[in-house]
Amino acid sequence: MKKIKILTIILHSLILIGAGHGIGFLIFFDFFSIPALFMNKIEYNLKADYDNRLMLVGLISMIGKITLIFSFFIKSKRNKILTEINGISLLWISVYFLTSGNWNYNSLFEFSFWSSIPFLISSIILTILIVLKIYRKKELNTELNEN
Repeated sequence: MKKIKILTIILHSLILIGAGHGIGFLIFFDFFSIPALFMNKIEYNLKADYDNRLMLVGLISMIGKITLIFSFFIKSKRNKILTEINGISLLWISVYFLTSGNWNYNSLFEFSFWSSIPFLISSIILTILIVLKIYRKKELNTELNEN
């Protein structure tokens, strides 16, 4: 479970971003969003241009990654599962904000989507493992209550 969680964080960090006249990885915008947050340079608008969304995507992405990393240190199974689900949800939201736009007008949305496919696959696998963990826990509790 730890390996797939780490892989999911790494694959999310490696999503390609077309910015300016070059290409970068999403992890750079995670770090660039911190000063932008304090300087009020983050545009909270889903209908904004691709370039104007990058700081918001970076902020949501960083919060999601920190949440997933934080889940490594939680002992309570219930809180650990809730933290994992919240972290994955934030990462999915950041990918949605990054890739939702008019693909015919600006191919950068499509470019980022195709580079996010490995992350989406690993996050779905991680989500399935979390759901199976919840199911097994409920199944174990049912067995213990019956005996």
